[in-house]
Amino acid sequence: MTRKSISFKAQARTIDHLGKGQIADAPTAISELWKNSYDAYARDVALHLYDDDIKCGAIIDNGCGMTFEQLSDSWLTIGTASKTTKKLLPAKDRFGLPDRSTQGEKGIGRLSTAFLAPVTLIVTKKKDSRFSAALIDWRLFENTYLSLQDIKVPMSEFDSLVQLPALCAELQNDMLANLALNPSDNNPDSLILRRAWERFTEDEKEASDFHSNDKNASDFVSTKDLIKKLSESFTFNEHYLDGWQKILSKAKGLDGATHGTALFLLDLNRDLALLTNRGDLGRDFNEYQDIEVELVDTLRAFVDPFKRKKYDEDVEFYYEIQAFDRNFWVNGNRNEILNYQDVFDADDFSILEHKIEGVVDEKGWFRGDVTAFGETQKNITIMCRTPGMGANTEAGKFNIKVGTFEQEKAKSTHDKDSHDYLLDQTKKYSGFMIFRDNLRVLPYGKSNNDFFQIEERRGKNAGRYYWASRRLFGHISLQQQDNYRLKDKAGREGFIINQAARELKSLVIQLLTELADKFFGTKSDNRQVMLEALSKAKQKQKKAQKASAKVNVKTFSATLKKNEDVLNRQVEQAKNLHNELETDISISLNQLDSLVKKIDQIEQLRTDLKVPNKPAKVSNSLEEQYRSYRDMFAELTELLQTCRERLNQLEAKGRYFSPIQSAEKKYQYSDSSLTKQVNRYISNIEGSFERLKNVWLSQSRQDKKAFEKEALPILDSVTESSNVAQTLNSLDAIYITLADDFAYKYDAFLQALEKLENGIDLDSAFVIAEEERANAEQEINQIRGLAQLGISFEILAHELNAQDQAVTRALNSMSSDAKQQIGFQNAMKAHKQFTEYLRFLSPLKLSGYQSRDDITGTEIKKNIEIFFRDRFDRQNVDLKISSSFEKMIVVDVKSRIIPVFINILNNALYWVGLAEKRQIEIDIVDNLVIIANSGPAVDQDDIERLFELFYSRRANGNGVGLYLSKQNLAVAHHKIWYAEKEEEKLINGGANFVIQFRGMEIKK
Repeated sequence: MTRKSISFKAQARTIDHLGKGQIADAPTAISELWKNSYDAYARDVALHLYDDDIKCGAIIDNGCGMTFEQLSDSWLTIGTASKTTKKLLPAKDRFGLPDRSTQGEKGIGRLSTAFLAPVTLIVTKKKDSRFSAALIDWRLFENTYLSLQDIKVPMSEFDSLVQLPALCAELQNDMLANLALNPSDNNPDSLILRRAWERFTEDEKEASDFHSNDKNASDFVSTKDLIKKLSESFTFNEHYLDGWQKILSKAKGLDGATHGTALFLLDLNRDLALLTNRGDLGRDFNEYQDIEVELVDTLRAFVDPFKRKKYDEDVEFYYEIQAFDRNFWVNGNRNEILNYQDVFDADDFSILEHKIEGVVDEKGWFRGDVTAFGETQKNITIMCRTPGMGANTEAGKFNIKVGTFEQEKAKSTHDKDSHDYLLDQTKKYSGFMIFRDNLRVLPYGKSNNDFFQIEERRGKNAGRYYWASRRLFGHISLQQQDNYRLKDKAGREGFIINQAARELKSLVIQLLTELADKFFGTKSDNRQVMLEALSKAKQKQKKAQKASAKVNVKTFSATLKKNEDVLNRQVEQAKNLHNELETDISISLNQLDSLVKKIDQIEQLRTDLKVPNKPAKVSNSLEEQYRSYRDMFAELTELLQTCRERLNQLEAKGRYFSPIQSAEKKYQYSDSSLTKQVNRYISNIEGSFERLKNVWLSQSRQDKKAFEKEALPILDSVTESSNVAQTLNSLDAIYITLADDFAYKYDAFLQALEKLENGIDLDSAFVIAEEERANAEQEINQIRGLAQLGISFEILAHELNAQDQAVTRALNSMSSDAKQQIGFQNAMKAHKQFTEYLRFLSPLKLSGYQSRDDITGTEIKKNIEIFFRDRFDRQNVDLKISSSFEKMIVVDVKSRIIPVFINILNNALYWVGLAEKRQIEIDIVDNLVIIANSGPAVDQDDIERLFELFYSRRANGNGVGLYLSKQNLAVAHHKIWYAEKEEEKLINGGANFVIQFRGMEIKK
């Protein structure tokens, strides 16, 4: 009998299994490596992706870094004790930052780099050491005939990052020794190594031949050849260090020396390579979109965002992902894929109308606060335990924070802007995440994860169970100390399904169900009461809004009517004074005082004649009356200002007083006038308060008798045989209705007083709110109209094309004699022009793919000439298009760009008809395209609404062109606006439109 003891042996491919084999996907691999940076007390970590012939990436941080010995003995040793012991790093390596619990457990997370790229160049530096580097080609470990000790990792120590590009080339050459490309008889190990690679290549070739019938199989290239090719062709770009050097400099400024680690990923895998340059794939290509969404969905909220407010400056851990153009150091082009601020944070959570915040203790009881429809109930206790759990749960205690909002705006307490904002946030940030010691645990919170069966229960009864992952925001916060039984799977695909994980799931499901039944779902009495109260409140608000809007229009009209004649007279008086002062006169001191007095009298009246706030909706006649009044008031203000300036000049010229006396006189007079004005307002306020007090005292006396008036008949009808319960319910119903009415009425009044006390202009605030409401209502109707217009255009375009072909055939079939007639020639000319219009407009159809092309100013000019033909000459309009505009190039869809110019010029041809000098100009000023015409300038009240759908001041105008122009340009991130700045105008006193094209170039 033979007996002996032997040890396990590890083949090289063990590393391959522990690395690529244990990681689910690229985002998870990046998460593992970022956790290592967090464990190393980095303040910053980033993934930078670089486009080049060989696409590369870099995971960079400014953590504590490693010495040459630590890199060799720890990083290149699998399963090191530093992760399993969970000890804090020495104080000098924590840089004064709060303690961080070590996230890693097995000491194999570093192998995740193999999933991202076949080759890793690790560069690291501790605060008090030199730089160290090691180069690893993970494909070496795929060879089934090699053991771990057969593979040598080239390493080096150096002084400056300037040396790294040259050093990388040396390490690449050293690494090729693992292939034994030139074995020697004097070196038996190299012969063994050479044979191992030959055998492995034979196995690869056999496997390749087996798949040779696969159409997707590529020509065979051995792993050995791939390693050799990359090593011989890759050159390290010094600019890959730019990002790392920035965060190293930050560390040096804070800690006195540079420290950190960079993992340079050479020859990125397909997922990351596509993010650097998607080649022929469109941005809307499914694979590209899926990769980016998965990356962002996994790594957003890497650090718990619910512990941070939006503008916190004390951020301990920054993270980002950026993709760089291949010449980024020259042109600066980069694409930010993820930023640490791209989260739903504590400030966002605080505005949710439904939320719970509390703790589920170790016994399985929730204790905390519940907010439903904006009303918070403190110190709520809910049992989450289910039968079979021990006295203390295996999951341990944990914090929980969950929030949501009503999907239907009509049932929500949020205003429109807040509701729209939250709907937009759900598209990016919704999810129920789990965090352990501040870092996210994957895959919880991802869109495809339903660990707590929220969507499964919702599918059974959406009303009762209420919660929906797509509009839920929240987290569970775990601590290693309390929740140590919750352990991650090796591939970071969630918790190992043990008793602790099952209990955590059960506790949360039970809590969410209880919360839905008691507060949020259709089974909840609280929900019905709150919705009913909300409905009544909104009805009252709508009624008050309509009444107030009606009063506003009435007051507005009355104010204009009452003040118009007075304002007109004051303008005439001011004009007379202005004309008198314009003449070069010499006046006495008494005359000067008389003129000052007259102007002051007008000035006092001017404050009472100010332009009232215009309601959201007024009739056309009232609109014209308002604009006339507004312009008159502006004229009066300008006349008075000019008169005062002239009087000041006359006083200075007459030298009636010394400079000090003049200044003191002006100061005292102005101070006295303002005091009188304030006293006048105070007197009016006191009178208003007295009247207001009497009104509310009278109202309160009526309200005090209201219950008696309604309830007394019920009381009088009660007999010994009456139904007591029914009687009491009737009295309660009257009481509740009146109590709600009184609360709404008196609270609204007190809140209005509080706003006035805080200096809020209620009149302006209401007018703006009413205007926004009216605009929103109008916009909905307009969009419906535009949709119908688009459908009609599609149908009409199809029919017109058919009719065009029929007319063309008919005209061409006519006899040669008929074709000589003037009538035929005019008909043919008109038909050709119609055909040109139809051809031009055909790209505007909704259907079909349209390619992006170079569009030049010359091409736009040509299309203008084709479309308008001789209209400029017939209308005596001088059209000037600058040479710099003709040299302009923008890359886009022609049907998006050219119609914008046609529309603006078509409008311009109408408006210049109202001017004496008919002129239209197109030019480029400071990289902005300016289209100007000499017609009347746009009224200042119309500028804000100029690009609204169906808004037009033009007779018979439909108000669609400018709206569509702006919307279509915005799709490609171009901008258009009406010029108000002088430097953006080509024609002063006319109408000037500005277009900012993204990526526009000017040919030399």
